[in-house]
Amino acid sequence: MLLPPLSIILSWPKPNYENPERQGHFMAPLTIVMMVFCGIVVSLRLYVRAFILKAFKADDWLIILATITAMAVSITCILSEPAGVGIHIWDLPQDRVKMVRIWSFATQLTFTWAVSLTKVSILLFYFRFCTTRSFKVSIWITLVFIVAWTITWTFLIIFQCVPVSAYWRLPRSGDKCITLQNELHLLHGSTNLITDVLVLLLPIPTVWRLQMPTRQKITLVGVFTLGIVAPLSAILRLIYIQKATVSWDQSWWCIELWIYTSLETHVAIVCASIPSLKPLAIKIFPRFASSHGYSNNLTPMEFNSSGAGSSAVRGTHSRAQAGNSNHSRAERAAKVRSIYPLTTFGKDERGESQESIVANISESRGSLDIITSFSSGGTPPKVPPRVGMVVKTTEVTRDVTMRDKRRLGDDRNV
Repeated sequence: MLLPPLSIILSWPKPNYENPERQGHFMAPLTIVMMVFCGIVVSLRLYVRAFILKAFKADDWLIILATITAMAVSITCILSEPAGVGIHIWDLPQDRVKMVRIWSFATQLTFTWAVSLTKVSILLFYFRFCTTRSFKVSIWITLVFIVAWTITWTFLIIFQCVPVSAYWRLPRSGDKCITLQNELHLLHGSTNLITDVLVLLLPIPTVWRLQMPTRQKITLVGVFTLGIVAPLSAILRLIYIQKATVSWDQSWWCIELWIYTSLETHVAIVCASIPSLKPLAIKIFPRFASSHGYSNNLTPMEFNSSGAGSSAVRGTHSRAQAGNSNHSRAERAAKVRSIYPLTTFGKDERGESQESIVANISESRGSLDIITSFSSGGTPPKVPPRVGMVVKTTEVTRDVTMRDKRRLGDDRNV
């Protein structure tokens, strides 16, 4: 452990071990609230991935490890308060100074792994919509850099002093410690902020080049820029690292530093998990799905059986023939369902949500008019099948179509 110069020690006031000045009684409640909120968001994410989408992948496993490590960060911060964080160093006996240093060592190590696992999880998530070779190469380069950053800083944190225990106990003969420990902590916080910004900005150019309406691009970019909260937390943490390192009274200044350390780890995990909660929001609030052009898990046959019947089909057809251009996206999606009642919109064979099926059809006015003309004609157009295509037909009688021995409606619903 590095000791302050004798001139600094002599300038300290008389120690008050009985009733020392203290700050930071709010650290434990704030940290517990962050832990609970982060745990809820991650639990919902895992539920969506495992039970709704049925697509539990590597980034989800990593977010579990990141959450466990983030909880460890918060626990070390909470335990450091009764040890002496928030009290002036001259009011702490030597055994309590030792405990403050031990918890500081543990916090530095667990924080490094918590933020790194979160960033790696985000990068693996980026591979899901990787559309270009350049974007894929950028992800791999960033991934390698973060892994190297994690290994390097793990080594530097553990071996700040040799032997390791020399970091928290009084110096002995033969101990060796890095003399620029304060500068080391500032460098750690600065490079962590750089990687935060890098991971945040990495997908935005690729997302903006995707072939989709501008409104959807802005929404998607907005979802990713939610992660800007993590770099903001890193900036606040860096400010308090600077305050703690320019003073020998580190036990006093560490109280805010530990708060922002815990905040950054949990905020990063929450921001990484929020985009995965959209299927749950659609399941709970179906109106949200229809208003944004997303399909639900109901078949169009169930849609017709809800009381609309063939009159709903005829009504939809007549409104389309009138050329009303003010139809909402939800109405056009419903129209597609009523025209193709035997088509199911839901999940593909991989378990991934097919949200774009209705949206893509309803966005194209030309394709919608073709579908409408098919309905009005009463007879489906004859489209020659491609070579090698197997065409399945359904027997149609004059009034009733029978499929699986059930009465499904008149020929307008076929």
